[in-house]
Amino acid sequence: MTLPARHIPRSRPRLTVVRGTSAPVVRDATSDWRRVASAVLTSTHELTGYMLEQRWGRVQEAMSERRELLEWLARLPLDTEGRRCLLALTQAADEAEAAITAMMGGKPGCE
Repeated sequence: MTLPARHIPRSRPRLTVVRGTSAPVVRDATSDWRRVASAVLTSTHELTGYMLEQRWGRVQEAMSERRELLEWLARLPLDTEGRRCLLALTQAADEAEAAITAMMGGKPGCE
């Protein structure tokens, strides 16, 4: 039920739990590495956007962020599919970084 505007009390809004459980959340290792792999792909997409916009400082940040995510992924317990995913993402990142370094050879702030 909603109240007309003149009847709404002037107090802090309250949060209402619509559906939930008090049971602990069961973590699934498969969904964990998939989530991190998805973050790596998102980071790669952002990196591409920064390059298209020629925001070279952001390019370095995005490459560093992607490396951190790949290191995080490597520390997770991985099944066979996860290990293959890590290998493919790492190889793609290495190739992309080599190409970016070659392209940005003389740009300031880019190593």
